[in-house]
Formats: sequence, C-alpha cells, structure tokens
Amino acid sequence: MEVSQLLELYKQGQRNFSNVDLSNALLRNVSLIGIDLRGATLNKVDLSSANLIDANLTGANLIETNLRGAMLRGTNFSDADLSWSNLTWSNSSNSKFIRANLSLTNFSGANLIEADFTGSFMNGCNLRGTNLRSAIFKSLQSCVDGEFSGVRNLDDQTRLYLCAIASGTHPFTKNDSRQTLGCPI
Repeated sequence: MEVSQLLELYKQGQRNFSNVDLSNALLRNVSLIGIDLRGATLNKVDLSSANLIDANLTGANLIETNLRGAMLRGTNFSDADLSWSNLTWSNSSNSKFIRANLSLTNFSGANLIEADFTGSFMNGCNLRGTNLRSAIFKSLQSCVDGEFSGVRNLDDQTRLYLCAIASGTHPFTKNDSRQTLGCPI
C-alpha cells in the first residue's frame, strides 16, 4: 500500500490496516491515533514525531524503525519485533511491549511510565535516562547487555529483579549492565 492511500483512507475514517506492508515509508509527523496495524510490516519506516496514541501494533514488524519523539501513549506492541528500532524521547507511557523483541532497541530518554515489558526479549536494550515509574518487568525472556544508566523512578523490587537476571555489557556504550542498574556486588 502506498503512504498516500493509507493517509487518505485514514482521513476518511478507516482505522484497520492490519497486515499492510509499508517498509521504508516516510510517515514523519503524521497523526494516526487509534490506527490498527496488527501484523503490519513497518521495517525501516520513519515515524519520528508521529502521533500513534492508542495504536494497535500487535505482532507488527518494526525492525530498524524510527519512532524518535513519537507519541505512543497506550500503544500495543505485544509480540512485535522492534529490534534495532529508535524510540528515543518517545512518550510510550502505558504502552504494552508484552513478549516483544526489543533486541538493541534504543529507548534513551523515553517516558515509559506504566509501560508493560512482561515476557519481552531485551538483549542490548538501551534504557538510559528513561522514566520507569510503575513500569512492569516480569518474566523477561532475556535481559543481557542492557543499558540502565540514569533511569528514573525504578522501584527497588524491580531493580532487584533486573539485577538477578542482568549480565554483560551494552554493545555500544560498553557499560556493565549490572553496574548501570546499581546492583549490589
């Protein structure tokens, strides 16, 4: 589907774009509130500064997708592949990343208040400077080589859980994961 067609159909009130392929599309600054992109292929799409509040991206492929500064409040990324994606400075509060592949995903400076990471795969994930107030980290599949420097509002119980499973060093910052969490030696 062409971007112009999607935008026109959205403007006309259509919200269901499940399984669409928009790889490499330029969708910077668009407003697609409540869009349904379940199972969509959005690899290498530029969605920087886009408004995707309450979007459904369950099972979508967002490999190397740029979501820098995007409004993602309440968006569902469950079972999605966000590996190598850029979510720096995004507002991802109340978003669901349940069972998502977040391998080498960059969340630096993002607002992740009440985000749910249950069962996600977080190898090499960069959470530097994020706000993690009431974020949920349970039953993670993996948390190797993560970066947690300067995270804010991480509760003690969650920090201890992450310390129990974290290991390695972040591939780009070269910081030790457990040290960035402030884990006891």
